[in-house]
Amino acid sequence: MDKCLKIMVMVTISLLVGACSGVKLSQWHFPYMMEVQQGNYITNDQYKQLKIGMTKEQVSYIIGMPLSQYMFDQNRWDYIYQDNKNNDLKKNYSVTILFDKNSKAVNISKTGEFFAK
Repeated sequence: MDKCLKIMVMVTISLLVGACSGVKLSQWHFPYMMEVQQGNYITNDQYKQLKIGMTKEQVSYIIGMPLSQYMFDQNRWDYIYQDNKNNDLKKNYSVTILFDKNSKAVNISKTGEFFAK
């Protein structure tokens, strides 16, 4: 019984010491981590079709409805896209469209580069 108890104590101590080693999950190299794409997929051709003066319906026909609308201003549409793989940001862009009180686009701005097709 003493031998079994000693083995259990040694295993418990080694597990506790191993748990306190401070290894970060982001430093582990997994064989495969799924690519995560989030947001609105917009191509260069779609962005080029957007024009000042378009209605909300015309904009949503070209690039779809935004996944994010500013809660306090329904005349601001934000289209955001992020592509992550292995916790690294591979691609990132955003489009912001501001509409006037008549639901016509008055400002279209972007950051980042879109997909070619």
